[in-house]
Amino acid sequence: MKAIKILTLAALTGLTMSCKEDTLNITPLARNTASDFYKDETQINQAVIAIYNSGLSLPTNSLWNMSEIRSDNTLETQVNVQRDWNDIGNFLMTSQTGQIQATWTDLYEIVYRSNILLEKVAPFKFQRVPQFQAEAKFWRALAYFDLVRFWGDVPLSETVVSIEEAKLIPRSPAKEVYNLIVSDLQFAAQNLPETYATADKGRATKWAAKALLGRVYLTMAGFPLKQADKLALAKKELADVIAQEGKAFTFAPTYKALFQTANDNKYHVFEIQYISGGFGIGSQAPSDMAFQFPSQWSAFQPIGPDGQVDLELYSSWPAIDQRKAATLDSGYVDTKTNARSGRMQYTKFLEKGATSQQNRSDYSLNFPLIRYEDVLLMYAEILNEEVAEGAAPPTEAVTILNRIRKRAGVPDVKPATKAGFRLAMEQERRWEFAAEGLRWHDIVRTGRAIELMTKFTTANAIKLSKPLNENDLLFPIPQNEMLINPGFWKQNPGYN
Repeated sequence: MKAIKILTLAALTGLTMSCKEDTLNITPLARNTASDFYKDETQINQAVIAIYNSGLSLPTNSLWNMSEIRSDNTLETQVNVQRDWNDIGNFLMTSQTGQIQATWTDLYEIVYRSNILLEKVAPFKFQRVPQFQAEAKFWRALAYFDLVRFWGDVPLSETVVSIEEAKLIPRSPAKEVYNLIVSDLQFAAQNLPETYATADKGRATKWAAKALLGRVYLTMAGFPLKQADKLALAKKELADVIAQEGKAFTFAPTYKALFQTANDNKYHVFEIQYISGGFGIGSQAPSDMAFQFPSQWSAFQPIGPDGQVDLELYSSWPAIDQRKAATLDSGYVDTKTNARSGRMQYTKFLEKGATSQQNRSDYSLNFPLIRYEDVLLMYAEILNEEVAEGAAPPTEAVTILNRIRKRAGVPDVKPATKAGFRLAMEQERRWEFAAEGLRWHDIVRTGRAIELMTKFTTANAIKLSKPLNENDLLFPIPQNEMLINPGFWKQNPGYN
């Protein structure tokens, strides 16, 4: 799967009028239809890989531009011209903000490719049919999970629909969206392999489905659904994954080792697969996150926003914490030109000095969508939630937290109460997963987003048109989608 290939598929007609243009080599053009594909197991497998291909943009569009930039981990310099990163990071976006449409379109492309695979594979009886169905449902659940967290109520479809039919699909309540996500992941966990042969490393496994299901349940237990009964379900799924340590994956000896191409598909539960070399399937993450590279880091300049690492995050991070140096840089001297920069930027996914990339969107390092450390910390969080308010946190929860800290080279913490553990966990997750797209979703589900982002905007003198409220926890439905069937959908509160 590290050698993932771009595949020829039928032109997409998704749930929206938007489409994503791919560079395809089609011969002959007249046969580029779904009815001429999906003829045997090989072609069905190619269609499954095409779903994986549609996820290549997730680290950029969902995790960075919509989540990390939205959070208090990044500070976007306010400008007088329209820039998507400025609008999203400073709570200025509207339904016309281009990045919002791009993310919506990418996520529904995953949904469409998954739905068409499920339709086309149904008549077949070969052995891998359940696996292929499970992979499609895993990806569909992953896409809907982002959709429901970013937009709340969204159009829901489990089948391929025409353009005219799509115009009449209502926005389903968030609870119904979560019900499908859970159902898809339960099916995936029951039908995905525990592991793959080397040639297929990188495909979703049983443990990836369980880990994602655990994250979904934990999210359902928090804001906005607040379904406390989901904590026990999350605990069970995450415990099953933790039991696989040393088998399906290992706990990395150092933090830096987690972000090296040589260790792809070794430490993480599930990764987006990338290859450099000009094939069109490289990573853009290093380029999107950074402001400027010296020549010894990369031959290509990044295209990241005019922003930087939040100063409060930087100052709160102990200098001895190995994660700090592995995640960001606070300056450089170019060894060729002697040019200097004191600007902070995220460089977690840049392997400095690598030469295989052919352009600024062609880096080879995989991107972790589900890290084992996330599984451990979510499990510890649930253990802490099981004790009474005011009680001491469970010993096992504190032990897990300090295991993560020990690898980072920082002293143990000893929270005295359940509330103290919550704050320690919030800080630890911020340091552990900075630049990975988890921060915004973390502070929303724990109910801390409005308080923390108000503090952030005040400290950085960000001019808001109004105080932040729960409307700001969702994004506006893209204007292009609203105009497909004018008046049919109601825009999210607080937006035009």
